[in-house]
Amino acid sequence: MNTINAVNSKKRVLCLYRVSTLKQVDKDKDDIPMQKQACHDCIAAHPDWVLYHEISEKGVSGFKVSAEKRDAIQEIQQEALEKNFDVLLVFMFDRLGRRDDETPFIVE
Repeated sequence: MNTINAVNSKKRVLCLYRVSTLKQVDKDKDDIPMQKQACHDCIAAHPDWVLYHEISEKGVSGFKVSAEKRDAIQEIQQEALEKNFDVLLVFMFDRLGRRDDETPFIVE
C-alpha cells in the first residue's frame, strides 16, 4: 500500500475540548491541556486514527448555553455535514453539553 492510500484509510478524528467556567480558563486551572493529552493518547492507541482538527471552547457552559448558540457545536455540525471527519472525540460525553433534552441530539 502506498503512503497516500495508507493515510486515506485512516479515520479522521475531530477533538472537542471545553471548560465551562472562567475560573477554569485561568492559567493555573486550565483543564484543556489535560483533555487534549487524554484525547491525543486515545488517538495514539488507535493506529488507524489520525488527528484531523481540534476545537476548544473556553468559558462556555454546556448547560446555560444551547447548542444552537455555541460556535464550536455549529462548526462541528457543519464539518459533519461536509463529511470532513469520521470520529468525534471528547474527553467526556458532558463536554458536548449538559442538557438532557438536547445533548443526545448533538451526537445524532
